[in-house]
Amino acid sequence: MDFIYKKLIEDELKELELSLNDSISSDIQLATEVSNYLVGSGGKRIRPALCILVAKALDYSGKDLIRLASSIELLHTATLIHDDVVDESLTRRGKESIHAKWDNAHGVLVGDFVYSKAFQLMASFENPEIIRTLADATNRISEGEVLQLTLKNQSILSEKDYFEVIDRKTAELFKVSAITAGILCSSTDTQLSGLSNFAKSLGIAFQIQDDILDYYGEEKLTGKKIGKDFEEGKFTLPIIIALKESTEENQNKLLSLFKKGEREDFPKVLALLNKANTLEKIEEVFHHYTKECMKELNHIPQNDYKIALEDIVSNLGSRLT
Repeated sequence: MDFIYKKLIEDELKELELSLNDSISSDIQLATEVSNYLVGSGGKRIRPALCILVAKALDYSGKDLIRLASSIELLHTATLIHDDVVDESLTRRGKESIHAKWDNAHGVLVGDFVYSKAFQLMASFENPEIIRTLADATNRISEGEVLQLTLKNQSILSEKDYFEVIDRKTAELFKVSAITAGILCSSTDTQLSGLSNFAKSLGIAFQIQDDILDYYGEEKLTGKKIGKDFEEGKFTLPIIIALKESTEENQNKLLSLFKKGEREDFPKVLALLNKANTLEKIEEVFHHYTKECMKELNHIPQNDYKIALEDIVSNLGSRLT
């Protein structure tokens, strides 16, 4: 996926990488080595890019932007490390996950280390509103992780619970990326509300897209193992919608296969999803949120950075065709 923002904010993204590398340095060599293993493996950097684009679209020219973007990416990285431990995931960004390469203790402690580095950056801002907003978001994300763990043993996850989890775990960090950029620019309450709605919808759309690609994506294009959510027993929107739209007989078949979670059953699961027109149904939900994104961007002045934000939304949709 080629985003136009990568060229537009190329210099800022280079500064971001330097800032991230500097931020995770430690006198304890192993802490630097392990955290750099994941931070240095790249990723989309979509959340810090969102922060930078919003601030630039609102004509920010101060010195705090890269520090803010760095703190957001470090928060994101810490959540990934802890998620992989909880989910027992063996891979992350095409590499062994930290806990798979080292062990669970390393995963937990290095996740804490990266969180602490994020908080050091957060505490350095003079504006207490930015600090409070980032701290509140971190709390909501942690609550989302606990909620997901609480719901893990349920026989079926409801659509309501699914959206509650992704609102906290995924959308919250998108939202805080945009809102703190707005605070940095002394935005009006109306602008902040629009930024919040835009970024929340973008985060939900982003997660839905991720869930779709886990069942319908191409590994060569996405770089992600297909069927990972199925094997880990994660109730995501494709399964939730398929259960809602299937006959009772097919519901029972799908639940039985899902609970077993065996790789060789994945084609059977896809066949049941296709019988329920799952992809078509989930695309409708996805496009509802992308339309919300575009509508809320009306609160941002027309410029190249706004066009880049619109391009991010459009490019998400292009992954589904």
